[in-house]
Amino acid sequence: MTITVRRPIHHYSPTREKRWRRRAILALLLLVSAVLQGAGGRAGIFFHFRPDLVLIVVVCWSLRQGPAGGWWAGVGGGLLSDLFTGGILGMRALSLGTAGWLAALGSRSLYRAHLTTRVLMVALAVLADGAIYYLLLCVFGEPPGWSAAWRDIIWPRLWQTVLIAPIWLIPAERLLGGER
Repeated sequence: MTITVRRPIHHYSPTREKRWRRRAILALLLLVSAVLQGAGGRAGIFFHFRPDLVLIVVVCWSLRQGPAGGWWAGVGGGLLSDLFTGGILGMRALSLGTAGWLAALGSRSLYRAHLTTRVLMVALAVLADGAIYYLLLCVFGEPPGWSAAWRDIIWPRLWQTVLIAPIWLIPAERLLGGER
């Protein structure tokens, strides 16, 4: 004798609601970060101070959700960043998605909840993102020389992003729901 149990097509799940709320907050954080990052144009937010706020949010999400979550957050943040900064559509998405994926993979054995670890992962993600973007420029565009790219783009972005990372990570963590 077999017993057939029929379940409703849709049943309420509180974890599903929390998951979609966190994703909506992530999308809003990425949008606000991309608007702030692209608002100053070439001059930056404050004179020539241009931290990569989108990358900080992507690293924060990838440390919480793993490599797949970091990839998708990076692609979404990269597309928003491309739209607001006027770059070649998709190149920043590929580089930021790969940087988010690498940040999640590289932090697997580290203590993720500590602020120092998250700032270190932001620094490594900035370096990875800059190198990947430069390689994509070599394939799809006309890149500047490596020394000029390092001196004028990657190094300033590295120290400016690391400097602002603790200030931007704390509210992002709180908005995304604290610790796992």
